[in-house]
Amino acid sequence: MAKPRRSRVMFATATTVALLATAPACGAVQKNAGTSGTSGTSPATGSPRLGGTMTVAYKSDPKTFDPAVCYDATCWNNMRMLYDRLYDYKGSTSELVPQGAAEPPAVSPDGRTYTVKIRPGMTFSDGSPVRARDFAYSFSRILDPATKSPVRGFWTGVVGAEEYGKKPEGTPKGIQAVSDGELRIELTQPNSAFKYILAMPHASVIPEGSGDKAAAQPLGSGPFTFKEFSPGRQIVLEKNPTYWDRPRPYVDKVVERLGVNPDVQLLQLEKGEIDLMGDPIPPAQYLSVTANATLKDQTITIAKPSTYFLTLNVKMKPFDNPKVREAVSYAIDRAFLLKLVNGQGQVANEFLPPGVVGHTEEKLVHDQDIAKARQLLAEAGYPDGFSTTLYSWNTPPWTNLLPQLQQDLAKIGVKADPRPLQQSTFFELAGTPGKAPMALSFWVADYPEGSNFFQALTACAAAVQGGQNYAFSCDEETDALVAKALATDSPDEAQKLYAQATTRLLAGGSLVPLYYGSKTEVFGKNVGGYFPQPVWAWDMTNYWKTDGRPTD
Repeated sequence: MAKPRRSRVMFATATTVALLATAPACGAVQKNAGTSGTSGTSPATGSPRLGGTMTVAYKSDPKTFDPAVCYDATCWNNMRMLYDRLYDYKGSTSELVPQGAAEPPAVSPDGRTYTVKIRPGMTFSDGSPVRARDFAYSFSRILDPATKSPVRGFWTGVVGAEEYGKKPEGTPKGIQAVSDGELRIELTQPNSAFKYILAMPHASVIPEGSGDKAAAQPLGSGPFTFKEFSPGRQIVLEKNPTYWDRPRPYVDKVVERLGVNPDVQLLQLEKGEIDLMGDPIPPAQYLSVTANATLKDQTITIAKPSTYFLTLNVKMKPFDNPKVREAVSYAIDRAFLLKLVNGQGQVANEFLPPGVVGHTEEKLVHDQDIAKARQLLAEAGYPDGFSTTLYSWNTPPWTNLLPQLQQDLAKIGVKADPRPLQQSTFFELAGTPGKAPMALSFWVADYPEGSNFFQALTACAAAVQGGQNYAFSCDEETDALVAKALATDSPDEAQKLYAQATTRLLAGGSLVPLYYGSKTEVFGKNVGGYFPQPVWAWDMTNYWKTDGRPTD
């Protein structure tokens, strides 16, 4: 999701993202008694210890605690602490394991019906049992227009979703609690990525009928319970003493300081005043952190699937000409762009990043070739180039990249006027037809599957007002290839179809991949068991304070 989190917009969840995918996405739900275990690799080794307070800091407040509405970075981390979902990710991998479910879903031969057994003995923090109808209610709220969920599109493939949106009573036809311990979800067509949707934050379970309280008085079945929210000051969560996955969580309390500038966060972490930074290391501080020998054992590069890219609006001249679009791709020195972001990442070889189902190592992008670019512009009728406008966010890394992109384009005669904007303004303008000829953006996966990138960024359905297909391109054949990839139960076939879709997309030139980002994190010296999570960022359930008491 170029998500203002991300977008986690629509993922940035967002923060400057990480990538060097150390763990490939897994196409199946793994059987596992716990949510994550302690199998994630981390410099912070040792045996788990109990007790203590984990203190973190964020620049911004969460916009809500309602999982059906949450779509920013601060609330995403709180969703994981307060609520359970049917499935979760194992440690530092992208493998799904049961959480609120007792086992992997039973999927019908036609790939359209998911039957899920609910984990027995689970309770909400008020002591009431978690039942299948609580999940059915939670999922139905997403499709209710009154909820104003930003992720409704993930669920429109459920049978009866359209009818329910017009008359939201009970649950949609395709979401049914068969019994207290069994949930059935029917889709209109096969969707192999649906298992990942069941692990997203918005799929968190809340008690039936409690939706009107979720935003301010969250009640979940997760590892922590809600204690306090003082806007602009702090959030306090306490360990859920009845959590099903005991002895997790290991710490007694999580205190989240709010309104703390990232530069101050870093200073506080170095002094031991906080344990984790909720925002990325400021770019200006990156080299000092990575060169600091005292922080070496507290620094780690996280794997997170993201792609930074340019979009060229095919509905606006001169980008309605495919040769002009191809020329732009040849103009860019991708390797030099990485130097401007402290080398945090790798040059993109295609659209989908490593760690995402469908990524190929085949090189599908152009190397910089100024002569070729000029030739293409001349053939398109622009031998002297042209003038245009390039929009982006007004924060790093965008402000680092814009001047260099301007220089690269100038080499082929294109005069690009850089216009950095506030996030909300950027999303509105870039998502409006006929407004942004060029846009610099990125996407962090909501889940590690190629369809998430295609459907959000390039699909015909996303080429609308408010969508994130900023190129406003529509190629029905590419959409069809993605639909076939989702429908197949063969990983090899899906891989082949996504490669075909990417080849076709990049041949059209409406989207120009630049690089896959990476993010370095630093954690406090008293944090044990720390590992980065490629989709969620944190896994607070499995971290501990090294000065705590033994678990024995």
